Amino acid sequence: MTANASSSRGERDALKRAAAEAAVQLVQDDMIVGLGTGSTAAFAVEALARRHRQGLRFVAVPTSERTAAQAAAAGIPLATFAEHRRIDLTIDGADEVERETLNLIKGLGGALLREKIVAAASHRLAIIVDGGKLVDRLGTQAPVPVEVAAFGLEPTQAALEGLGASVQLRRSPAGEPFVTDGGNRILDCRFGLIARPAALEERIGRVVGVFESGLFTNRADMVFAADTGGVRRLDSARVHRGRPPILVLMGVSGSGKSTVARELAARLGWTFEEGDSLHPESNVAKMHAGVPLTDEDRQPWLEAVAAWIDDQRARRQPGIVTCSALKRSYRRIVVGDRQEARLVYLQGGRDLIAGRLANRKGHFMPAALLQSQFDTLEEPAPDEDPLTVDIGPPADRVAAEIIRLLAASGAAQVNSPSRSR
Repeated sequence: MTANASSSRGERDALKRAAAEAAVQLVQDDMIVGLGTGSTAAFAVEALARRHRQGLRFVAVPTSERTAAQAAAAGIPLATFAEHRRIDLTIDGADEVERETLNLIKGLGGALLREKIVAAASHRLAIIVDGGKLVDRLGTQAPVPVEVAAFGLEPTQAALEGLGASVQLRRSPAGEPFVTDGGNRILDCRFGLIARPAALEERIGRVVGVFESGLFTNRADMVFAADTGGVRRLDSARVHRGRPPILVLMGVSGSGKSTVARELAARLGWTFEEGDSLHPESNVAKMHAGVPLTDEDRQPWLEAVAAWIDDQRARRQPGIVTCSALKRSYRRIVVGDRQEARLVYLQGGRDLIAGRLANRKGHFMPAALLQSQFDTLEEPAPDEDPLTVDIGPPADRVAAEIIRLLAASGAAQVNSPSRSR
């Protein structure tokens, strides 16, 4: 190794160590802590071992045999899922972090299956990286590792290639196929820049022979990223005033609610429900006929939207639902005192929306009803705490702005002194 390479590696290690030191401050007495795998996570284990020697009480669930050995040698008490089904906080590294969503690629260290099991069981997932791991789109630098069964490796590889990947079997330094702690193989898959990681994660998961992929969408709550300017904490859209977060995309017909919602769902990995599908048939028939709905007509529809939100809350799953919600009285039914639900108001001028409606085909809301929509509209007031977004840009940019606003508002909630633990 040259002196320059050694210096560069030393600088990266210093950044990783700084991010790890910041993340381990989240650990409190009596927590169950998930320990990640890899060079960055190893610095977190070191920092936690020091805090344990100083008197911090916690037990840890490791994600690999390598991490378990490091933690045990450092005196950290270990546990398994037999003793603890839920984990308070997991601290792990990542190979790539998408800036807007905090979606991840993980698994270059070879422990992605166990890492995802631990992440799924965790109340919070904190990621530590050096700043060079932040990218605008996943797939910029790293392949997507996919853990697969050794039996039938060839047809599994062919199926992944059918999804558009360039696939390579991972090998050990000795040239043998790399074997995970679970006795499986890893195929490193390059898809190019990944526009919709949640959708790709789902498609990979449907391939027979695949155990898990290194795409971690809708998992990270925060990322500690260290560069020469210090350590920054990035909070995801999951960090919200209520959990799980549920977005209610509102606005007049033609404002692009469904298009933006689908883009958000594809980026975030959250469940999407088309609010119009919850209308009773009688409402659909009236709108087809060009007859404006009355408040009495809308009541069962609004209650159905509220019921969908409550179902997501009960299942503790984030979600996105579209609902015009034109009046404040409607929003009281849909949102009410549900802390998890957040209004996202798609705001646009009449001429812009009229042009969109004129080009829309096959929708039951005719363009002739647009004026009645604007006549009914009561824009959300500040006390309703809406996220207001201009619909002029393309849908992907509107979705990106919503994600940015969510993360920014979530960070304000997290950093507020009045917020309880």
